Amino acid sequence: MISKFWPVLTCLLCGTSAAFAAPLTLDNGKLLLEFDEATGGLTRIQRDGAAQGFIRGAAEKPLLWQLVLRNSAGEEHLIDNTQAGPPSIEKGPEMNVKSLTETATPTLELSTTTLHWNDVDLPGETDTLDVSVACQFFADSDTALLRLRVDNTSTKYGLWLLHFPIIAPLGDAKSTNIAVGRGTWGMLYPAPQERLSGEYPANNWPMQFLLALEGGEGLYLAAHDAQAMYKKFEVQTGADLRIIQRAVDMGVPGNDWTAPYPYAVGVYQGDWMDGCKRFRTWAEGAAPWLRKGPLAKRKDVPERMRRVCAWLLGGGTREDAVPKVKQFAEAIGAPVGVHWYNWHEIPFDTYYPNYFPTKPGFAEGVKELTDAGIVVMPYINARLWDTQNENFAEAKPHSAKNEKGEVTIEEYGSGAKLAVMCPNQHFWQHTIEDIVRRLGQECGVNAVYLDQIASAPPRVCFDASHGHPLGSGSLWVDGYRQMLGPIKNFCTSGGRQIGLTTENDADAYMDNVDAHLIWTPRSQDDIPMMTAVYSGHSLYFASNRTFFTDDGYALCQARDFTWGAQLGWDGVDILAPEHAAKLEILGRLARLREKLLEFFVYGELLEVLPVPSDVPTLSGTWNTPKGDAPVTLPAVHATLWRARDGRLALIAANAAPEAQTIGVTLPADLLKDSSWQVRQLNGAPTELPSLSASTLQVTISPRDGNAIILSP
Repeated sequence: MISKFWPVLTCLLCGTSAAFAAPLTLDNGKLLLEFDEATGGLTRIQRDGAAQGFIRGAAEKPLLWQLVLRNSAGEEHLIDNTQAGPPSIEKGPEMNVKSLTETATPTLELSTTTLHWNDVDLPGETDTLDVSVACQFFADSDTALLRLRVDNTSTKYGLWLLHFPIIAPLGDAKSTNIAVGRGTWGMLYPAPQERLSGEYPANNWPMQFLLALEGGEGLYLAAHDAQAMYKKFEVQTGADLRIIQRAVDMGVPGNDWTAPYPYAVGVYQGDWMDGCKRFRTWAEGAAPWLRKGPLAKRKDVPERMRRVCAWLLGGGTREDAVPKVKQFAEAIGAPVGVHWYNWHEIPFDTYYPNYFPTKPGFAEGVKELTDAGIVVMPYINARLWDTQNENFAEAKPHSAKNEKGEVTIEEYGSGAKLAVMCPNQHFWQHTIEDIVRRLGQECGVNAVYLDQIASAPPRVCFDASHGHPLGSGSLWVDGYRQMLGPIKNFCTSGGRQIGLTTENDADAYMDNVDAHLIWTPRSQDDIPMMTAVYSGHSLYFASNRTFFTDDGYALCQARDFTWGAQLGWDGVDILAPEHAAKLEILGRLARLREKLLEFFVYGELLEVLPVPSDVPTLSGTWNTPKGDAPVTLPAVHATLWRARDGRLALIAANAAPEAQTIGVTLPADLLKDSSWQVRQLNGAPTELPSLSASTLQVTISPRDGNAIILSP
């Protein structure tokens, strides 16, 4: 009798390892995976009980993996599971293991089935590669773990890229939606017709997972990779999904891929929020970037950084910046920060990293603002060195190099040729540390912005003198971690409270970076995946989007406010008389945010609440990913947050110039075990009757916000 906890194996076995004689079906009563008998490719991914799965009409020869190898001449050879011959299978011993999050509890029963492609030939070499995919099923779990391993004995070829897993076709081109934590908040692509791609860890793929959604069914595909190694995600519904990894010691003959992390494949009933919470569970249990715990328990994130409610984008001389910042702070009436550009004599995006000397009076201006309780955050670039500098000769050996040994160069609006520095190098790490120290000690700043760290994807580096694996591996994240650790220690020791921020929101850096600048274009298809996963662990700031119309501006502020952003990051034009209405909107929401820090800073985003269909829509123009474009959204946005003490907050914002009253239905499962006292925030707190139903009526003043606090 087969235990209900173990995957049922529908195949013929000879001993412990045998070739397929029929499709291999693994089914534990929660999740069903099926592999093709001829190639080993996936032909079925389905939740038990679901009407259909996430593979429709599998190919005659379905793919599962593809390897790209290179020899010393740069010649490439491609091999995949359809060319390697039918796999054999091996049923591993059943055992007890820790949970999927690799925490101490709970312990789950585990069954492992491994597909083997042994003795694969390469040009001019026989029996060179052994490839295996291990599939781990857990008792009573709807998630399996897939691990790819490649043992390479070639004396001519080295692994270059690994495509795994490949799922083809994924879903239906007309009905399967894709959710990805990319751009700023995350994007929900309704049946996307284009091919989506992005590189992790970077702005265009800041978390290493994606979700496929259809008809209330969800597919969760995530790399449970604590090292945050480079990955390129590519997906097109109705076509294929593949994840491309760079090998360690790229192209070095005989290099192996030793299954450094698994891919989680899970199926569930629910939406994108449910999928995000799965990744949050893994990250809280295993990700080193959350090793310091939630913000509520951390001592190394300055209180002023946590309390900022609105930002101004300013710069120039003391005379240019200080009066504008003070005017902004007075108008907002809540804690603010200024992102100070061009505080140095060198032009922007040139002569990096020669930031000193500063413009005259910079330190005095900083003191004037910090004495007023304002966060003053100068800009520096933590990634680039200008090749026209005389001191580049000293820096060049420590720059990133391609496989030809050439320095990696990038160009921006200044036209300067900027070398990408290898973050693994102590020379570069100490260069940035010295700049931050001088800004803190000589200039008195209480925050520093480190541009591009979380925005730009890892580049390759083939400089053998650097002492890291050639090409990729985890060197990029490891290098920045080595850089940021001592900087963070300096910023929060000896009585100092200096915040650190970076551009965009790649998650792997958040243990040493306090806040992420989410300045990039917004879309009406955005969804707040970043705060769904990382609320209570990190801070996100910026809601600059449009000065075209008051409606368009109000829409962006209302939505970003309810999703948890520190607002603003507009330029000083926000202070112009013609934008007075916009500044008022920003100030009202910032002042309400200050009352909600227990939720926005320390709590967790639980739900984006649907608003009634009779709520009016507003239209405006935003700077979207496709350029300036019209957007139309409901005038009211609402979310549900939970504080660490169990209180709930229904937080709503109204972009319309007229007051709105809406009925919001709260998730019944959150309310069933307690009676709730209800308190309203908007002006003077108002006590409301105890909650007796799951629907609340909320009135929001024109272009303002409101919050209803529910205390058990």
